[in-house]
Amino acid sequence: GFALIGSLLMALLIAPVLCVLPLRGKLKHEKEGAMSRLQNGYRRVLLVALANPLPVLTASIGLFVLSVLLMPKLGTEFLPHLDEGNLWIRATMPTTISYSEAARVVPKIRAIIAKYQPVRLVVSQLGRPDDGTDATGFYNCEFLADLRPYDRWKGFRTKEALVTTMNAELAQIPGISFNFSQNIEDNVEEAVTGIKGELAVKLFGEDLATLEKKADEIQRVLAAIPGVVDLDTFKETGEPQVQIQVDRAKIARYGLNVQDVEDVVETAIGGKTITQMLEGEKKFAIVARLRPESRSDVEMIRNITVSTPDGQRIPLAQLADIRTDRGAAFIYREANRRFIAIKFGVRGRDLGSAVKEAQQKVEQAVTLPSGYYTVWGGEFESMQRAGARLLLIVPITLLLIFLVLFMLFNAVSRATIVMLNVPLALIGGVFALYFTHFHLSVAAAVGFIALFGVAVQNGVIMVSHFDHLRAEGAALQRAVVDGAVTRLRPVLMTAILASIGLVPAAISTGIGSDTQKPLAIVIIGGLVSATVLTLFVLPVLYALVARPVLDTEAELATL
Repeated sequence: GFALIGSLLMALLIAPVLCVLPLRGKLKHEKEGAMSRLQNGYRRVLLVALANPLPVLTASIGLFVLSVLLMPKLGTEFLPHLDEGNLWIRATMPTTISYSEAARVVPKIRAIIAKYQPVRLVVSQLGRPDDGTDATGFYNCEFLADLRPYDRWKGFRTKEALVTTMNAELAQIPGISFNFSQNIEDNVEEAVTGIKGELAVKLFGEDLATLEKKADEIQRVLAAIPGVVDLDTFKETGEPQVQIQVDRAKIARYGLNVQDVEDVVETAIGGKTITQMLEGEKKFAIVARLRPESRSDVEMIRNITVSTPDGQRIPLAQLADIRTDRGAAFIYREANRRFIAIKFGVRGRDLGSAVKEAQQKVEQAVTLPSGYYTVWGGEFESMQRAGARLLLIVPITLLLIFLVLFMLFNAVSRATIVMLNVPLALIGGVFALYFTHFHLSVAAAVGFIALFGVAVQNGVIMVSHFDHLRAEGAALQRAVVDGAVTRLRPVLMTAILASIGLVPAAISTGIGSDTQKPLAIVIIGGLVSATVLTLFVLPVLYALVARPVLDTEAELATL
């Protein structure tokens, strides 16, 4: 925006002053050169187009319709994934794994990652970080694999090929699921979804058992969808628990109540503060509980005795049902609603079509009880929000452009002719994305918006000059032909200079180039189609609108 404001001030204030010096004296006639030959050739082709408007308009409409039909095949995504030059690999082991077992497995995983030639350095982190900001256990290990520059890679041409091969080998380790991301990307994904994963299906409900059952059904559906990778469910149960349920009928025989039994369990196993010790100004709690060897397993707990009012000491096993069961390890909540998350990623296809197919199949195959519902989060959610904004922004932008054109020409017909450059520019942008295998993203959408501005500018250059020549008394056909030939140079220069400026962004392969490529490719491709079609379609439309009937072939021949 600021660049355009600066260029506008340059064109209105500085350029006219600078032109005073070189334009003094008489202007010499331009010698016959490449531009003159190009103008002569353009004149001949343009005369044929004016004499045969139907084929020109039919071809333009056909290309536009073809581009519209091609758009669904482009696929959609939020933004192209920025290559950070590293891999952030998350290994999720069983939640009940001990520290010693996890510490034994981690070096094996690290060795597998490090053996690949593109990997320069591997750093692993087991469990939660030292500052305690990431609440996790020994079942979670994260690996940072720093990669060499691409020109030093051997055996792999793309990061996707490296990830596919590495994941296939790591998947052979039983009981561990892996998630591949990048350092910054991983933090952004977790901030967006609330979990550690690129995309997530959040299933909301009340009962943990029902949530896990339905989550398993959703995971099975997602596993059959092409392109879905790094699929796993964040299990909320599975933590071994010793569950003690007091038998009210049994304790009543001994004159006990539930609180009496629970107080004994609390004191014996968890510990209970019985007094405090003062040491100067310091105060320390004194906690009483059984020694570790007296509460180390379920049998020991069964033998804990409870005193009755008449002085008997009854084993806990005779007063309560004591068993080991699977309990909740985590409980995830969002907006005060309990949920379970199924995380996954997409590789080898576009994000939009993969998630759309997943939503349809999950809806068909999984029946949710009343009060249970799913929310699809992550990058797909961001893509939906961005798409909704663009659906509002793009029409407003085009309307504002039309209003400015109407103020310029003071005629709806002229403004409409210039606005027709927008669909002409769309043709090249869509074809450019299709042949370069880029998806339709926010970056590409911004490229289309910028492209529309340049395309409209070319239309204004043409139509305003046609009107100027007609105001000076030139006949319609002469005004169209002479005006188009005269404006050939500025139209070509606008398109060529804009394209040349964007070529480095379109062909760059360095880190950070991924997000700018779609924008540059859209503008370059759109300028090609907009320029070519503007030079022929716009003069034909102007001649048709300005006068319904074209001059005869004899009249055109005189031009």
